[in-house]
Amino acid sequence: MTTTNTHAALDIVTTRSAVAIQDRPLVPLSSWLTDAMEKCARVDQAFQILTPHDARITLPLRMMLGTRQARWVVQEPDEGYYDGFTGFPLEWDGAAFVVSEKAKEGPSETFLREVPDDDLGHHLVVSLSVVHDATSGPLLGGVIEDLARALAGTAPRCWGTAEPALSRWSPPELTDLCRRRSPASTLLVFMGPHGGDVPPFGGTVQVSRVTSGVKESITFALACPADREPPLEELEDLADRYTRTGVLRTLNVQWTPALLDLTYPSRAIGVPSPLAMGIGPEGVAEIGIEHALSAGATGRRIGDAASPGLWFPLADGDDTAAWARLRTLMEHLTEPATGTGRWRTS
Repeated sequence: MTTTNTHAALDIVTTRSAVAIQDRPLVPLSSWLTDAMEKCARVDQAFQILTPHDARITLPLRMMLGTRQARWVVQEPDEGYYDGFTGFPLEWDGAAFVVSEKAKEGPSETFLREVPDDDLGHHLVVSLSVVHDATSGPLLGGVIEDLARALAGTAPRCWGTAEPALSRWSPPELTDLCRRRSPASTLLVFMGPHGGDVPPFGGTVQVSRVTSGVKESITFALACPADREPPLEELEDLADRYTRTGVLRTLNVQWTPALLDLTYPSRAIGVPSPLAMGIGPEGVAEIGIEHALSAGATGRRIGDAASPGLWFPLADGDDTAAWARLRTLMEHLTEPATGTGRWRTS
């Protein structure tokens, strides 16, 4: 049952979901879509985007569609639908697109079609959480710039609240916008230069107020040629730096087969592998340094000896077994002390 269509970006609205139909070859995270997603989130309504089977989505939209209440619905060349990330068949149940009974037979044949090898490389995806002391009037965007310079050799080219990102990269202007919007959180996108010798990169950052200060939740993705090795040393150096300054909370790295232009098709390209995980001083103090280092994974201290963080290498490239290592590590790190409801603090 449909209800009143209350947003221009939405084509179907029911009590359970809102569907935006995007019939275009490349679908970005436009201002209309971000506004519609925020409206759906406020009322706990699922957001679903419907595209043709040969459409691609941009990196920022890919990040937004990875949330619990979002779904990428893909129209088959003839009849039917499938999930753009898993390939499992979907059907319209009258109020939302849901997984079909046909999913028991496996992913869509359209989803399983091969992508030309010439188009393939890897995406290095870094998920980083840092918290700045609000009393110091932090300049935001600096961590993003450090990531870009260390991994791509240059600062971002542009930023904005949606795509296309039209503002020239400027941490002071980015900071001013977030301050004006505070205490509400702000989602921003950033992108690197187009063309030239710089590998494509970009991502999103969610800026929000927390009890201990101002939090930046950053997702940074870099397109890497098939013959490039993951830059793990550079990432560990960054984790060490932000542990020493006390702002690092967590840093997670994944390595996934993907398109070199930093877009995402609704195709089965490959399985991501977790490469490494970093934990800042606050998390290490809560877990307990000795307990954390007794995990099966080989962890090492980073930052200052008096207030260390930890770095856990999990793989050095494509390695699906790394997921088992990560799962075992997380189970160990979150294991409560015997007989209490608190984490170990040894």
